Amino acid sequence: MRITRKNTAAAEVDVDRLCAAFARRCREHGVRVTAQRLAVYRALAEDPGHPTADAIYRRLRGAMPSLSPATVYRVLESLVRDGLLRRVSTTGGAGRFDANLAPHQHLICRVCGRMTDVHAPAVEVGRVAAQARPRFVVEDVDVRILGRCETCPPSPRGPARAMPRRARPALTHGTRSVRGREEKESSA
Repeated sequence: MRITRKNTAAAEVDVDRLCAAFARRCREHGVRVTAQRLAVYRALAEDPGHPTADAIYRRLRGAMPSLSPATVYRVLESLVRDGLLRRVSTTGGAGRFDANLAPHQHLICRVCGRMTDVHAPAVEVGRVAAQARPRFVVEDVDVRILGRCETCPPSPRGPARAMPRRARPALTHGTRSVRGREEKESSA
């Protein structure tokens, strides 16, 4: 479900609450709360489908015309590095991001690529750490549960095949892809 203005006021209040908590965590980590960071976080918090950087950019570019794809990538990378967002493992294609920092796992449809949060206590860090090898410190657990949506047809290639990589949408404004990141082209 995507949270939009058409949804309940409670959902909007929840996103506002998440954004206020995000701003507080930023200040606690010594990270400035800029308009760009807050807009990127809000777009992420409003979309529980774990959007890509490109999807976030497309969502924000109308309201923030001066925002570049490179800025969105830099904001996401810095927030992940500072522990304020999570990068989510996928079956292929572009990286996806998650504003939900609570322990949880992801259901990923191999057919359509839909990603949904699920809570499976058996694979939380504490339980996995208790069974880890000696001299190994478990710092995080990243579990992907692969399958298909109830409404998606079975893959003709069988369940062992991952979702095919989708071509990334072309971005405008003088950008080019460099190792999975969009950067401004120089006019030199």
